[in-house]
Amino acid sequence: MEMIRTLLIILEAACCLALIGLVLLQKSKSGGLGLAFGGGGNDSLFGARAGNVLTKATIGIGVLFLINTLVLGMMFAGSANKSLMDGAKAPAAPLQQAPTALPENPVTPSE
Repeated sequence: MEMIRTLLIILEAACCLALIGLVLLQKSKSGGLGLAFGGGGNDSLFGARAGNVLTKATIGIGVLFLINTLVLGMMFAGSANKSLMDGAKAPAAPLQQAPTALPENPVTPSE
């Protein structure tokens, strides 16, 4: 069960990175800030129908991300009864400091 959780967490991270990359690759409708940094070259780089492919890939990975998140939520909900603090030791009592006695003849600086 731990191995499945680990694989799903890795899949979750991969989906996150893929979604970030796909969203950044897409051309905005109004040009936006992407045009200021040379973002107009997307059409020639990915072809004329790249918008449709990137949009479909974003939707597909977004759905995969959502399903994976729900499955991970259900898997970790079963372990919600366990607390990390259950196995923790009680804190040690603070050390009592002995009262410090003032010197009988305090030295005062003379000017």
